[in-house]
Amino acid sequence: KIANGYEDADAVWEALQSEPDVAIIDAFAIEGGFGPHEFSLDGIPTQDDTFEAPVIIVRDSASGISRSVRVIGVIDFGASANFPGIFMGPEAFRDVFGLPELSIHFVALINPDDSRELARDIEAALVTTGAQADSLEEIAEADSALSRNFLYLMQAFMGLGLVVGVAGIGVIAFRTVVERRQQIGMLRAIGYKKSMVSLSFMMESSFVTVLGVLSGTGLGLWLAYFLVTSDDFPSEGGNFYIPWLQIVLIGVVTIFASLLMTIIPSRQAASVPTAEALRYE
Repeated sequence: KIANGYEDADAVWEALQSEPDVAIIDAFAIEGGFGPHEFSLDGIPTQDDTFEAPVIIVRDSASGISRSVRVIGVIDFGASANFPGIFMGPEAFRDVFGLPELSIHFVALINPDDSRELARDIEAALVTTGAQADSLEEIAEADSALSRNFLYLMQAFMGLGLVVGVAGIGVIAFRTVVERRQQIGMLRAIGYKKSMVSLSFMMESSFVTVLGVLSGTGLGLWLAYFLVTSDDFPSEGGNFYIPWLQIVLIGVVTIFASLLMTIIPSRQAASVPTAEALRYE
């Protein structure tokens, strides 16, 4: 996001170096940003790309020195995870906090694929100064791996629930055979073949499974779309992507598993003798 009066992001970064009374904040600090807030700022809309630059007071809690600065930019949400906080020009920073004890430098590479090797080389060359070098690509991959592992854990829990649901279909099918012995005998008495009785139980279980798969998929997609488009979960340039291949594959496997769970009950229903079923009380 860019404050009014600046053409693009390059102009904002140039102003941060040349103008002493400006600052840039991360996206989590604005109203409606997701996550915990060590610093929050009202008045910057989350949906608009431009805004009126608000004036804030930056204060050093140790010395009590403060200075007014204008917020002229908001870092995108994707980059805010790696660059949180408020960024000021060198002159404004020295006036409030003095000379920094530590400094962070970012190196732009012609070939980003060499970031890991270059980080190790820099750290080895400056080992006597205590410098530490990290690859942003490696840090981003580590953060992404943590998020993926959490999602895999959630998928495992949902898969466990799916297994329990499919097993429940089999239990219901067994109970249905016991509770409908008279109906099964009547069907056999009026001319239903064993295959027809077995097929009726298979179709009933399949209908329940297909209805559950469709309703669960629909509700899940609706909830996901609601979260993606909600103001409480803002995103920059992201689209709502539906993994149809995975959804169809899971649905087919679920239906096939439910059919396997109902094979034994359906055969048991088809093998019930007519006379015995009609005598059942």
